[in-house]
Amino acid sequence: MRNESGRKEPGLDDAIASVRDDVAPAGAAEAAAARAWERIAPLPRGLAPSVEAITGCGDVLALLPAHRRGELSTARALLVEDHLRDCVSCRKAFLQPARGQLALLPWRASTASTTLAPRRMKPYAVAASILLAAAASAWAVREAFFAVPAGSRAAVQSVTGGLQRVAAEATVRLTPGAEIGEGEPVRTGGASRAVLRLRDGSLVEMGERAELTVTARGQDTTIHLARGQIIVQAAKRRTGHLRVASGDCTVSVTGTVFSVNNGLKGSRVSVFEGSVRVAGLGEEQVLSPGDQWATSAAMEMVPLREEIGWSGDVDRHLALLSEMKVLRDRLRTVPTPGIRYESRLLGLVPEDAVIFASAPNYGQALAEAYRLFQERLQESAVLREWWAQADPKRHGGPDLATVIEKVHGFSGFLGDEIVLAAIDTGTPRRVVPLVLAEVRKPGLREFLESELARLPLAGDRHPVTIVGEGEVPAPSAPGGGIFILLRPGLMAVSVDGADLPQLAARLDGAEAAPGLDRTPFGARVAESYANGVGLLFAADLQRMSARLAAGAPDARRDQALHRAGIDGLHYLVVERKQAGEESRTEALLAFDGAPRGIASWLAAPAPMGALDFVSPTAQAAAAFVAKSPALIFDDLVSIAGASGGASEEIASLESKLDLHLRGDLAETLGGEFALALDGPLLPTPSWKLVVEVVDPARLQSSLEVLVRRANEERAREGRTPLVLESEEAGGQTYHVLRGAGLPVEVHYAFAEGYAVAAPSRALVMRALQSRESGDTLARAASFRALFTPDRDVNVSGLVYQNLGPLVRTMLDAPGAGALTEEQRRSFDALSRDTRPTILCAYGEPSAVRVAGLGGVFDLDTTDLALPMLLERVIGPRLPGRTSAAGTP
Repeated sequence: MRNESGRKEPGLDDAIASVRDDVAPAGAAEAAAARAWERIAPLPRGLAPSVEAITGCGDVLALLPAHRRGELSTARALLVEDHLRDCVSCRKAFLQPARGQLALLPWRASTASTTLAPRRMKPYAVAASILLAAAASAWAVREAFFAVPAGSRAAVQSVTGGLQRVAAEATVRLTPGAEIGEGEPVRTGGASRAVLRLRDGSLVEMGERAELTVTARGQDTTIHLARGQIIVQAAKRRTGHLRVASGDCTVSVTGTVFSVNNGLKGSRVSVFEGSVRVAGLGEEQVLSPGDQWATSAAMEMVPLREEIGWSGDVDRHLALLSEMKVLRDRLRTVPTPGIRYESRLLGLVPEDAVIFASAPNYGQALAEAYRLFQERLQESAVLREWWAQADPKRHGGPDLATVIEKVHGFSGFLGDEIVLAAIDTGTPRRVVPLVLAEVRKPGLREFLESELARLPLAGDRHPVTIVGEGEVPAPSAPGGGIFILLRPGLMAVSVDGADLPQLAARLDGAEAAPGLDRTPFGARVAESYANGVGLLFAADLQRMSARLAAGAPDARRDQALHRAGIDGLHYLVVERKQAGEESRTEALLAFDGAPRGIASWLAAPAPMGALDFVSPTAQAAAAFVAKSPALIFDDLVSIAGASGGASEEIASLESKLDLHLRGDLAETLGGEFALALDGPLLPTPSWKLVVEVVDPARLQSSLEVLVRRANEERAREGRTPLVLESEEAGGQTYHVLRGAGLPVEVHYAFAEGYAVAAPSRALVMRALQSRESGDTLARAASFRALFTPDRDVNVSGLVYQNLGPLVRTMLDAPGAGALTEEQRRSFDALSRDTRPTILCAYGEPSAVRVAGLGGVFDLDTTDLALPMLLERVIGPRLPGRTSAAGTP
């Protein structure tokens, strides 16, 4: 088809061609062609007309029957097809052979405005209308999804070294701010990096000697990576896709961070955040954070931090962590609401609540925290650069300043506590959320109406309905919007219109239904208030699991949960409150009676002799007291037996090993275990493992049997054997297990009812000396000062960390010479003023309690920076890495 200027419209012709190619099934087409041929065939069937040359429409029309039957030569068929693409009349004759040909008449306007009798539209007109509609739809689809959008594809954000636009005749050096157009190749030089910002906000960091082009079709953008490595921080988008094509694989993403490395051996994809879909090697799979995938077996997997070690973002991440530490210290100075010892709202919550969460009114504290954040934002360029990317307003979200202002204004009308509850309606409908708060000053309705007036309408009404004092709400369908009930001194927010009248009656006092405070669950919540609460979360796990089991019965599942002791869970209660200058967090997992299965493995609080082998300078330690390992073994067998066949498999294994797993291994152990990082991290981490042993001779004999059986299997496979040796020194017997590809040697000794293991004999000897001298972590005053005050003398388990000194020690290590001055300053700032923390667990007769002070539940910035320091500076020197490109 041609436009007014006589030029072809390729979009419409392509659409018509696609419609033309959408033919009926083969059998129907052949039958129709046969019937048509009987009426119009000018020659005997099976004979192609003798047209010497195709000079016009007449010759093409004569050849159409033969072409339809597939009797034309390839060259002649191509000529006919080419003519049919440009000639509407011949194409119509080809598509509709049974119809006569119509002469095209010039269009004339009607001469009078007369009323025409309705006429039946002719079939060819219907067909023409359908064809035009399909063509128009195809053209619209093409414009929406396949058209080349106008404008540039990317802009240069930063350059370190050199970045060039590569052209056929010459190259052009690019600087920050330069635009990159459709399909324009750009390339970084040696020892160079560059960051490009795509039109959707995604960032592409190019490594040295990387070359790529960017194309766009409709809402989709594709990065064509010709060579080199890039790191992509893909922006979240509502429509379209971002893809990276490297020649042998294609990566499709949205809102994630990943790396693609395209080299001579192939391509390697590494994922850091989110997930990506990779298509290559004839397969397609989804990669999650930490995953790595390559198109060639010649490429080994490498640590993710090593894969992007060239990135300039490492320094920015370190600097940002330092700024976050400063900001966090400032935010700690913000006054927070005090501890609450009672709740007027507890009795107003319906007794069917399965979740109860309570928080103080943080409106004023939130406003003060935002003020401090803005102050620090003006002082720190690093923080401003981060906020320029993280600000939700930049990505189409709300303005944080406006949100804080609205929250602060709204909170000024409310009391000291806000409660969120989840109500079990007992019907197939979902659990219904309910928010309750006290109202301490008038004007709340006017404030809400003013804010609601700015909201868009949901159909012909607001999505939020206010039911004021004295108003009786009419019941409505569930999920019909948000309802705010205002009563004297009270506010309730619900999304369940069906139960709205009952809720209003409860708040008005007209309905004397019992509240949550009259139930056992409510009594447990009230117990927390008696001790004082800040933040409180409680869940009735027993009722929730019963509701789940009733909705989807499954006998095998219920049996497995019973064997594991999960079905005995009753309540979960998590509390956090301020205790002086420290925050205290406690979690309680309560059971309906004595814990069973896995939940019963943690023993009651008891002395921990295993910690006497750990020095006071340990950087980290974890220790716990468990019930008898033999009973734990029985529980594991019972849980595995729920799936069937476990007993037979264990019997077969014991026969193969010539060992009784329970008697020869589990029964030789006591219930104490400790693992610590106690000494230098380089060249081999100074770990210690301490296990209580009740029968050292039997355990050693069992280990020798295991090594002997393993070596017999390795000999059959032609692999090197394990070596277990023993040697006496200073009246103490030391054992070592080495060889067979073990990453480190394992040295151990039995002393005073414990087995002490470490990667070297020297560390084992120092552990024994700590025990003998009494200079241990368990007896250090700084360690004991970290425990939360309670009635218990001992704990059942603990996790301790003091990583600040470790970071400072590593900054003086030989490998730290690779750090830049900026990196050194960042790590030094992160390690300054760090404090040790401890998290303790208590096994109680019908509960497990976890408690800690300070940053136990809040990861310190030093903890976040340590893995980065390990990977960035001394990762290649850690055990198990043969080179910078090796695998762990």
